[in-house]
Amino acid sequence: MFKQTTNLLHQLVHEKTAPGVSFAILTPQSTQTAVLGDKTWVPEKTPLLPSTSNLYDLASLTKVLATTIRLVQLHEKALFNWNDTLSNYLPRFKHETITILDLVTHTSGLPKSVPHFVIEKPSDVKRYVYSAEQVKPAKEFVEYSDINFLLLGYLIEALVPEPFEKQIEQNILRPLGTKQTSFYSADPESSVPTELSDKRGLITGIVHDHKAFIAGGNTGHAGLFSSLDDLLLFAEAFLFKDGAPLFSRQSLDAIRENYTPSLNRDRGIGFDLRKIQDHFALYHTGFTGTFIVLDPLTQHGLVVLSNRIHPTRNNPLFLEKREEIVDTFLMEVKPNK
Repeated sequence: MFKQTTNLLHQLVHEKTAPGVSFAILTPQSTQTAVLGDKTWVPEKTPLLPSTSNLYDLASLTKVLATTIRLVQLHEKALFNWNDTLSNYLPRFKHETITILDLVTHTSGLPKSVPHFVIEKPSDVKRYVYSAEQVKPAKEFVEYSDINFLLLGYLIEALVPEPFEKQIEQNILRPLGTKQTSFYSADPESSVPTELSDKRGLITGIVHDHKAFIAGGNTGHAGLFSSLDDLLLFAEAFLFKDGAPLFSRQSLDAIRENYTPSLNRDRGIGFDLRKIQDHFALYHTGFTGTFIVLDPLTQHGLVVLSNRIHPTRNNPLFLEKREEIVDTFLMEVKPNK
């Protein structure tokens, strides 16, 4: 089962599209895991430890595994409504018509980035976010942007006056029983390096994303580190436990709903949506080479961790291969009888 998907994942390593890959395929009957390839190519070639506890920089998977889940929890506590305007909670935010739903579906009209904005200290990150001008009206176009989820991280701290990192630890990681997930890699030895940077050297155990790094490593858009073992706990909650212990089945259904049916992309709460048979699967990627596909309806999932930006981010072939892998996986999922 999933022979084609597995072959494509092996090809990532054999064809040197990524140094190494750790992956899992989940079905109602079983979970298949594999760890392939190398940990580093520079300064020397070292193999990945044959372990599902290797630590990866999740990059933008933080958006769905931390920020989105925490927002859903706070929504269940009736601390906000999805159609509330963000400026109700963050008065410094100048766009008075942009809603929380616009941000979680990336339909805010805010840009991917603010050109020529220099970020050198933590306060610069907030200035960067709050200075962003809309490039399109809200609700008219899906334009993926880190700014949306940086703002949502600030929203979480406005709704509950505790540090974002502490809220994620207490309300997501601890109930889930994760052992290796955090906003900092506690063990450089088991951390899989990302990019060889001119300024930062070989980035290992420290968040790769520049904005998250300058902000201190714990932001709404990036910063989490985790292992395949721990990501299986997240996947199992979505696939086999109706969201427990993170949120209710009703919230899981709300996450899976398509809020942008007439726009250029299908988006749920936090997640991209990918068509599978007669419904949508949840999908998200991370810049460092991570991606997940979760289909609660058929109870199938794919978790892929890699350091495709090692030693350099100049690796467009990985992005092409990733699309092929996701399409193949969705094709190989058999409908529930």
